[in-house]
Amino acid sequence: MKVTTVTLDVREDIRKGREPFSKIMRAALRLKQDQRLRLIAPFEPLPLYSVTAREGFSHKSRPTGTGDWEVLFQRVAVPEAVPESPAPCP
Repeated sequence: MKVTTVTLDVREDIRKGREPFSKIMRAALRLKQDQRLRLIAPFEPLPLYSVTAREGFSHKSRPTGTGDWEVLFQRVAVPEAVPESPAPCP
C-alpha cells in the first residue's frame, strides 16, 4: 500500500495568535488508512501526542534545520479480528 502525505503548516496560525488545535484534529480525523499527516509547527507539540494517540494515531517527530518541528501522524493499523475457535469438547 502506497502511503500519501497530507501537509499542514500551522506556523503562521501560531504567529498570528490563532489556536490550530481544531484545524489539526480535523485534518487528522479525515485521513484515510493510506494517508499520513505531516504537521509543521514552530515548537514540538507534546500535548498533541496523547490526544492523537487516543484517536488511534502514532507519531514520529523531528526538529528541522530551521528550528521548527515536523511531526508525522499515521493511523495505527488495527489487526483484523480472528474468529475464536470453539473450545474442544471434553
